[in-house]
Amino acid sequence: MSLPTYDEAFDHAADEPAFSNGTEGYEWMGNWCDRCVHDKPARQDDPGNGCPLILVAMMSRTPAEWIEQEKFGLADRYHCVLFRDEDAPGGREPEPVPDPPGQLQLLPRDGFEGARMFADTKPAEVTV
Repeated sequence: MSLPTYDEAFDHAADEPAFSNGTEGYEWMGNWCDRCVHDKPARQDDPGNGCPLILVAMMSRTPAEWIEQEKFGLADRYHCVLFRDEDAPGGREPEPVPDPPGQLQLLPRDGFEGARMFADTKPAEVTV
């Protein structure tokens, strides 16, 4: 799944504000956007190449790529399906997992290859 253009993201977004106020928006963006590879150019003084989903949210719409959570704190109201941690190892797009030999498929995989849901890629700190 590739990053949509601003026009594509705006057209698919829900016509309702993503956040009720600036505090909620900045808290969420601090948790997600401030470490996402898609918004890194904007953080390096190149706002024209930043994440278009943030611009859509600033236009009082909720991007379709943001999945609202049932129970959440300020910083975790949505999970962005396009989030990619800039410190994650690899940096490659997901590759299809081969089907095991003799395995039947319940659903076709076409259209779902390369898409992945959010998974926190930062290593977890373990205390002993």
